[in-house]
Amino acid sequence: MVLPKGSSPLQRLGGKLPGGVYWHEECAKRREALCQMVSPGTVVLVPAAQLYHVPGTRIPLPFRQEANFFFLTGVYDDSDMVCSLEVSPDGKSFTYKLFCAEEDAERQRWEGQRYSPKDAKALRADCVEPVGSFPSYVRGIHQENRPVVLDAKMWRGHPLASHVLGPSANTTLRKQSNHLDPVLGKSVTYDTLEQLLHELRWRKSEAEVDMMRASAEITTGAFNQCMALSHPSMNERQLSSLFEFLCKQEGAQRMPYPQVVAGGNNACTIHYSSNNRRVFGGELVLMDAGCDFYGYVSDVTRTWPVSGKFTEPQREVYEHVLEAHRECVEVCVEGNTLRDIHKMSVHLLSRALSKLGIVQKSTQQIILRGLYKPYYPHSIGHWLGMDTHDVHTVSALRPFEEGVVLTIEPGLYLPRNVHDIPAQYRGIGIRLEDDVLVRGGGLGPEVLSGNVPISPEDVEDLVGTWMDQEHQPAPEGEDQVDLTSASSLVGQQGSLGVYYNHPSKEHMARFWSSKLNKL
Repeated sequence: MVLPKGSSPLQRLGGKLPGGVYWHEECAKRREALCQMVSPGTVVLVPAAQLYHVPGTRIPLPFRQEANFFFLTGVYDDSDMVCSLEVSPDGKSFTYKLFCAEEDAERQRWEGQRYSPKDAKALRADCVEPVGSFPSYVRGIHQENRPVVLDAKMWRGHPLASHVLGPSANTTLRKQSNHLDPVLGKSVTYDTLEQLLHELRWRKSEAEVDMMRASAEITTGAFNQCMALSHPSMNERQLSSLFEFLCKQEGAQRMPYPQVVAGGNNACTIHYSSNNRRVFGGELVLMDAGCDFYGYVSDVTRTWPVSGKFTEPQREVYEHVLEAHRECVEVCVEGNTLRDIHKMSVHLLSRALSKLGIVQKSTQQIILRGLYKPYYPHSIGHWLGMDTHDVHTVSALRPFEEGVVLTIEPGLYLPRNVHDIPAQYRGIGIRLEDDVLVRGGGLGPEVLSGNVPISPEDVEDLVGTWMDQEHQPAPEGEDQVDLTSASSLVGQQGSLGVYYNHPSKEHMARFWSSKLNKL
């Protein structure tokens, strides 16, 4: 299948990306919603993330914006900023203020253009002031005895923290509510703002769902190409670096967490991150990876045989995990809870352990005695959004609502050194994870990452197919190149892989193929 020119997520979303007019309007709605949740006269204070440097140098470390600050402001790539929302005494309006660094030609020479107080129009703020005036601003709030809502964790380590939390702010994390603060007095409420913001972030707007789909689409394409390029004796780090290359090529800014690329017995380590071992014929490789697309993340896991064919024991375990995955995805509908679905996954995987003879007890006994835990030690999933483990203050007992996105990720891990496990199953680790959107109106869930093959037949059909393809350049005058002949392998969900629309990308694809073919 050929993807038309201009249909990449980056091109398709256009003005709907952060920084565009559409996104500023989205952030304005969020600020208004937050201000309606606090008392009249309240001041809300939210800091941006800090930019850190390699010790002893001016070299900046990779920067990722604090999710709550980004959610309210739309400012994705700048630090040294503070957002203030001043709610009017009658609660009917609010003033949106930003504090940011003064223009600094020397810093700009080293780190590039940054926002300054003159950028009020671009930032859509009512007022933009130098960050140096923030301490006097805080003193003014205190003198007016206005209530302040903030979250102490957001300020930990911040250079302005002592002006907000008191002199001991950078050594002691305060968690009390209505703490008698030495700077702001008794009107400060700690550790409630995060809960308010998580409440707003839990249900995704239409614009946010578009971003989540785009993030999942990029991840989906990268997974498909990694699976197609897989072959025996390749190194885990090659898949890891290829995945990152493909995601960033399609518009992702970064990886939201260290990829897990675990061959053979390494897959039994849940957060394995060494990614430096060869994966040999007959072994499985488990890849848990995602991308960060303008502040919205994806989180997907697949497990596949690098030789292109499951062994019989591998397939037995795989089909049990797949059954649990499918059953759990189907019930991601309004009214159910993460806790409900986790209980379902425990039942299904405990039954699998009994059937496979890994735990020689009945399903009920395995559950009651917790005998499944060594083989399924994690929960079925988590909320997903601006952070990988998103909005952690929202309970797993909360019934799903339209717009919620979560992961479903059952797994079984059978380490080689556990001799109670039947020999044929030892060293097998399998996890299958997808990003799932809860829809309203009685509709079933939408699997955002559903274009990655998951049935054992489709997986076997895809693995290693890239090596058999001929990569011809586009005919002169055409804007598209079809680099895959395996689109039918995905089934009815849609197109397969990452598609390249200009020669430089095709050149990189050829480069990777040639490197992998030499192994």
